Amino acid sequence: MLSLILVTLAAVAAGFAVWAVDRHRDLYGALLLPGIAVCAALLTWLVLRAAGAASFEADWVGWAVPVAVSILAPIVAAVPIGRSRARADTAETERILRL
Repeated sequence: MLSLILVTLAAVAAGFAVWAVDRHRDLYGALLLPGIAVCAALLTWLVLRAAGAASFEADWVGWAVPVAVSILAPIVAAVPIGRSRARADTAETERILRL
């Protein structure tokens, strides 16, 4: 259970770190990327526990892999979300200014 708590805290920290360095962070909420990081890490943790990959011999797999996933997931999600939101906001601003 301690590994679940540590994975969750690391995922929240990773999500906020990715949010902090994203240049499009003003286009979406502050909890979107940490939420993506936590969901990805917890799903990975559950799958590894259910598969038995986090046994006594390789206990580090049960927390190292979800932490790595929690770092990669918001990075992968931030790129298309930021671009699409920027495009949508620009289109909406142009539509409003044409009125």
